[in-house]
Amino acid sequence: MKLSSISIIFFFATLQALSVLQVNSQSTDSCNSNLNLDLPFDTSLLNCLPVWSRHDFILRYVRNLSNVWNFVLSAPDTNSFVAMGFSTTGQMVGSSAVVGWVSADGSGTVKQYFLGGQRPNLVVADQGNLTIVENSTSITSRSSRVYLAFQLNTSQPLSRVLYSVGQIGVIPSAPGFALAEHRDKVSTVLNYRTGN
Repeated sequence: MKLSSISIIFFFATLQALSVLQVNSQSTDSCNSNLNLDLPFDTSLLNCLPVWSRHDFILRYVRNLSNVWNFVLSAPDTNSFVAMGFSTTGQMVGSSAVVGWVSADGSGTVKQYFLGGQRPNLVVADQGNLTIVENSTSITSRSSRVYLAFQLNTSQPLSRVLYSVGQIGVIPSAPGFALAEHRDKVSTVLNYRTGN
């Protein structure tokens, strides 16, 4: 009787531990995770790398047919915007960014912004130097993460890449979709060929 009681306790303890592991794995992303997202482009051959460990940003990208680049940026869902910018200098001013957020009703919005200066009125929605493929943008929230996806039409994206995350609980709204100052930002350099 003692043996069967111990076996039952062990069985339920193991089952509980497995359910905790499953819940934890659902709220994280890694380069070993499969993307099960409904995107307008193939995600099976994307290069993947952690690009901003401080905020757990993971970038997936690949060049596909004739100068079209696919990007998927994932980050924790903090009810704020996430952004990926492309810069000639590594600085925000003068760069263009793809910015996305998920509203409280679950709807996602993705816009290009031209970062003309550090004042809010100089950060302009629906402007910029990126050639975004029509109907290629999306942002989704899944398992406590957001996935910002888009395609760029370019022979080579700029290697100086900026990432930023907005203030928690503050997302842009119509009519102007003005961006509040970001909570944090980082400037990086990406070698698209090697993934470094």
